[in-house]
Amino acid sequence: MFYVLTVIGSIITKNKIFIVMACHYLYLKDQREFFNLMKERDPELIIKMVKCVLSASKRNKAKIDIFDITFKDTSSMVFTIDRPQYKDLLTKCLDDMIAIEEYELCAEMKKQIDKKNRKKAL
Repeated sequence: MFYVLTVIGSIITKNKIFIVMACHYLYLKDQREFFNLMKERDPELIIKMVKCVLSASKRNKAKIDIFDITFKDTSSMVFTIDRPQYKDLLTKCLDDMIAIEEYELCAEMKKQIDKKNRKKAL
């Protein structure tokens, strides 16, 4: 069993509000548990990854820390995706999102994937 805590904050500075990127904190038994969840294509993890990558892509971020993971033995790791990997991750997760019937996210994903394809073609 794992627990996910999503934290979203904002910073207010002189008439502007900046949204701080969502960060998902996982508390797991060990690295094997994380990799098994990824291998099994856990729907909750897939949705969280897709949402983070969509947000980072729309905001033209160079990279995004999706999961900050702490293990039972107090070791930790951060799961990060770089901009060149955004399209690949979204493409690979599209079938998973269809299978779990997250059609609105599928539409957003397809839009971002197509946008990346148009830029490449130019």
